[in-house]
Amino acid sequence: MTDDAPLSEEALEPEASEEVEPTEEEVADEEAEADEPEVEAVPAPNSWSKEDAKVWGQLPPEAQAVVARREQERDRFVREAGRKAAETKTQVENQAREILAQQAEDHSIALQVYAQQFQPQAPDQRLLYTGNPDDVLTYQRQDAAYRAAASQQQQLQQAIAQAQQQARAAREQVSAEDIRVETERLQEQLPDWFDPSAGPKLKAELQSIGAELGYPAELMAQAGATDIIALNKAREWKVKAEKLDRIMSKQMAQVRAAKGKPPQMSRPGAPGGKGVAAMRSQADRDAAIQSFGQTRSGEAAAALLLTRTR
Repeated sequence: MTDDAPLSEEALEPEASEEVEPTEEEVADEEAEADEPEVEAVPAPNSWSKEDAKVWGQLPPEAQAVVARREQERDRFVREAGRKAAETKTQVENQAREILAQQAEDHSIALQVYAQQFQPQAPDQRLLYTGNPDDVLTYQRQDAAYRAAASQQQQLQQAIAQAQQQARAAREQVSAEDIRVETERLQEQLPDWFDPSAGPKLKAELQSIGAELGYPAELMAQAGATDIIALNKAREWKVKAEKLDRIMSKQMAQVRAAKGKPPQMSRPGAPGGKGVAAMRSQADRDAAIQSFGQTRSGEAAAALLLTRTR
């Protein structure tokens, strides 16, 4: 066949390209894209005006979600800054009240010392029966002095009671302000504490954790917002740590089952495996107790609780 020979119809037809099957990763990606829900529109923040809300409706849902999240973060920051400023103001006011209470107490003590130096002396009634006119005049002078001293003593006692009342009122106001600040902080950071349905369960769990950490019941009854929040953080970390322990134990069991090897036995005369584990567990527990005693942090509390559950 020469070069000028006509080509057959089969030769003129283009070769069919081989069909390439998609990989598992590509199929998974396509399915994920197909199953991925569409981002729903987010309502405009409450602080935005009606004119801004019109522009908000023109934004894509993804942008709305980002802006809404940033608005929430800003609001939280503003609330936190306002709370800290209010707490600082309360601390300064309470320090001033404490100074006033101390001054009132010092004034009360000084008045008591002064009052002891001016105890009224009753006049000698025998002077009235001597028959001497000068003794009668002396009695009258003593009686006048007694009445003046008694009146002054009464005024001093009233001033002492007033100073003591001022000190008590100032300290009661300090205590009331502390309780108010603690309550507001709990309401903001741990609202479940005040929830009628979730509150009792949460309190029981925190009391149990406090008991494990060595807090007596009377001390738990006096726990403030800082202690309650720290105990709740320890509870959350304990739950996560226990969950992680269960996962790790299950994975290790699967690894041992896959290997098909019996557990390693200790040599005769060597410390037993359980003994070594107990020694290590006690060492970990001692270290956790020392860390919790030094820091009193929620993380240290969770670590101590975890050593006690193992």
